[in-house]
Amino acid sequence: MSKKAGVALDDWKLPIFKKHLDAAGYKYDEPVNFTTHGKTLILTVYFEWAHELQPIIETAQRECAEFRNANQT
Repeated sequence: MSKKAGVALDDWKLPIFKKHLDAAGYKYDEPVNFTTHGKTLILTVYFEWAHELQPIIETAQRECAEFRNANQT
């Protein structure tokens, strides 16, 4: 039986998170809006072991931070 994790993220981070989750073979639902303005999303990710999912999430978040830092003016 799979467990579910809710990952809150800014809308611009979604393609990066999907890339990492897809590469690692994780299944997830399309995100739902967490805020009324639609810029914060909740992505439901299915997993078996949290200790295996955690590094994928951390790697995606690091890439998001690098992207943001490279694109700041």
